[in-house]
Amino acid sequence: MRKKPIFKKAGAFFSCLAVFGAIFAVIATVPMTMWQDLGKRAALLSVGMYRPTDSIQLIGQWAAHRSPGPTQTQSSSTTASLGSGVRQPLTTATTLTPVRKEGGGTVLTKQFTTGNTVVQGVAYKNNTKREVDIAAALQRKPAFSFSQTSPAPQVLIVHTHTTECYLSYDTGFYNADDPTRTDDASKNMVAVGKRVARELQAVGIGVIHDTEIHDREYSKAYGHSKKAVEKWLKQHPTIRVVLDIHRDAIYPSDTQRIKPTVEIAGKKAAQVMIIVGMMNTKAVPNPHTEENLAFGVRLQKRLHTDYAGLMRPMVLADARYNQQLCNGMLLLEVGSDVNTLSEAEYAAELVGKGLGAVLRGL
Repeated sequence: MRKKPIFKKAGAFFSCLAVFGAIFAVIATVPMTMWQDLGKRAALLSVGMYRPTDSIQLIGQWAAHRSPGPTQTQSSSTTASLGSGVRQPLTTATTLTPVRKEGGGTVLTKQFTTGNTVVQGVAYKNNTKREVDIAAALQRKPAFSFSQTSPAPQVLIVHTHTTECYLSYDTGFYNADDPTRTDDASKNMVAVGKRVARELQAVGIGVIHDTEIHDREYSKAYGHSKKAVEKWLKQHPTIRVVLDIHRDAIYPSDTQRIKPTVEIAGKKAAQVMIIVGMMNTKAVPNPHTEENLAFGVRLQKRLHTDYAGLMRPMVLADARYNQQLCNGMLLLEVGSDVNTLSEAEYAAELVGKGLGAVLRGL
């Protein structure tokens, strides 16, 4: 075999050195913290705990780190809305706030007041044609009995619209591709119900938290959750209270969304609305309207008293919302789709504390 001249070998060697030198020059421009972050992501990716949506996400973060633009700011949120429209957990303590895109709109922060219709601390809106005596309802003790010592479950938490979720950032805008529903139980209504359950359990109240997704077919969601409530009531006849916890969506225009928010003890909380179904006709019977109303006004007053500003006016609706199933059943709307999950969870924590106080006071 013919040997290559020595100068050709030397030329190849120096060419390699030049290539490696160029690579190291590029590497030197990347901050060490970025390499550490990429290393952590690679390690998590290898065990299936992190799934980047695409390579553009990482490249985009590197570019933002080197020369931050005016629309890219740091946020303390632990989740981000990535390009796929599905929120994924990040491995760092902070995330980049999404860039504002065309097709989204403005988030208006609003604290709903009690309004003009207030009776003995209970603000309400009567959206029915029925005459309702709130003062008399406040005097009526809820029809169900409550045990202070029983370890058996006495509260059922369910979510008819289980997949409703919240924004992952708080910047005064939203993007059109921000998800408003997710199956991820750490980000949808299950996470909110979990906070209520935790507060009740902390004071010794037994809770069943139904985490089944009931709204895969949205138009059939109430029928689906009805079967679940009936099942739990049959299995556990000790259940006295059923909370169906949702979140609202308030759109004053095509490019505006409202986040009902209040600051309590220095923290932002999503405002909460109680809905009592008052429909009771021969065709659509509901024998529990008055009992549920008595329970609803008592909880409304307690939460309004303990946490000023937390409660939006209670709504009396010309519907049932499955409340014909139990004489201690209410529907709660915790915030809206442009509140953050942390705001909703804080509100749920306060609801749990207030509800625990109401039940233990019966």
